Amino acid sequence: MEQTLELLNNINYFFKNIDDIDKKLQADLYNKEGERDDLLHEIELSKLSIGERSRIYSHLEKVLQERRIIKDKIELINTLKPYTNKYIMKGITGETNITIKNIETLRNNQANRQYTPRVLQNLKCAKKKKEENKNDK
Repeated sequence: MEQTLELLNNINYFFKNIDDIDKKLQADLYNKEGERDDLLHEIELSKLSIGERSRIYSHLEKVLQERRIIKDKIELINTLKPYTNKYIMKGITGETNITIKNIETLRNNQANRQYTPRVLQNLKCAKKKKEENKNDK
């Protein structure tokens, strides 16, 4: 039951946050492209020593690698968006929330099971119920 709840919560997070993830990745890409442009202008406009060139080149290489990772993530998001949009239109997030609440209710009900004997009233489970009723009064 816990695995099912975890899966449903992950599904809910996925559908609710895909647009926010996309916006964050686009902002990250914009920043990385700005860093790249800054470094290229540094190379173009500055008289750099060999050591400075090496440092700038290493920094540029790192920025380009980070940019590639972001672009790959954006490609994945763009591949998933038609799928998520289709199911969001069908109300999957609302249905998922209802299912999560129903499973939590089921879990609570199963954890607090009680039995009321039909015929044999001298059973322990019946005494437990009677004691609870006395304590409630």
